[in-house]
Amino acid sequence: MTYIRHTIVSIDPGKKDALLSRLPELLDGFQSTAGLRGLRVLEAAGNRLVATAAYEDKQAADAAAAKASSVLGGLSEFLTEEPSVREGEVAWRYLAEGVDSRPIMPGYARHTGVGFDPSKFDAMVAHMDSLVDTFKSIDGLRRVLVMPITGGKVSPSFQQEIGNLENRMILTGVYDSRAHAEAAQETIKATWAGMAEFLTGEPRTLDGDFVYGFRKQ
Repeated sequence: MTYIRHTIVSIDPGKKDALLSRLPELLDGFQSTAGLRGLRVLEAAGNRLVATAAYEDKQAADAAAAKASSVLGGLSEFLTEEPSVREGEVAWRYLAEGVDSRPIMPGYARHTGVGFDPSKFDAMVAHMDSLVDTFKSIDGLRRVLVMPITGGKVSPSFQQEIGNLENRMILTGVYDSRAHAEAAQETIKATWAGMAEFLTGEPRTLDGDFVYGFRKQ
């Protein structure tokens, strides 16, 4: 199953425009990384970027770690704190029909981190299966990923915000555009309400428009 590594960085607001203009220079060379399926970067509120790298498996992600660290080193002059990395294997996904053949990259994503009751995880996955028709009905929704967090490096400020880091997962919704995501909010709120019995704690969301991306064919 696909292995995901999310890297969250906080940017000096006075240097954000310079960083965004340099992203292709810094990241294009990463496209040749063995086992890498795709990479997307979104610009979130609070002067943060979230870089999401999808690999064939954990072994490929681990093999790419040194190369990824080198890329992060090239970003250091723009950052205000240590990056946070949250990673794990995708446990469930919804993929819209024909999404991988679309020539235009998606425009927007929403990453939601939340705790879950591990004793109810299998039941939650079964519940996600029951939501497929709902996801199919959402115009512009390309994919939904459920990734239990099994590793990564957390900055001190991030850990202070989150508190307990045990038994957490990241649910990612990827849309054609921000407008599509906003139009789907009532439906998405209802799906979250239906998952309440499986979840613990308050969810935290990082969302925004993509500012860089590529996907291997």
